[in-house]
Amino acid sequence: MHEKYIKKIFNNCNVGKLLGIEVYEVREGLAKGKLTIKKEHINIFGNAHGGILFTFADHVGGACGNTLGKKAVLVESSIQYMKGVPENDTVFAEAILTHKGRKIGRIDVKIFSEDGNIVALMHQVFFIKDDDHKAKTPKNL
Repeated sequence: MHEKYIKKIFNNCNVGKLLGIEVYEVREGLAKGKLTIKKEHINIFGNAHGGILFTFADHVGGACGNTLGKKAVLVESSIQYMKGVPENDTVFAEAILTHKGRKIGRIDVKIFSEDGNIVALMHQVFFIKDDDHKAKTPKNL
């Protein structure tokens, strides 16, 4: 597994960059990321929009799924929201591979606040493709 490559492609993803997501740790079966909630992320009730938190968990979970050396794509996911997150707070995500079959895997993603409180929990099912990841980062990244 090429940790630097996976970190680089996920930190250069257009959606991740748009939201401000940083994937800061990657190793086989695990990824960690962080996101500071901006004014643009806030819903009508003054907290981070659920879609922002969903995308954050999806992004960090995607990095985790792609640590296995093969390209991995999301098949299904669900999320449970536990607590609101106000503007300027930073949230963290930890994605852990909990099952790896030949073609299907499962990842559990925990989003938590700076003080360690659970904000949301996501369950992901992903498909493991036959395509290997490239050994080197493409020059355009």
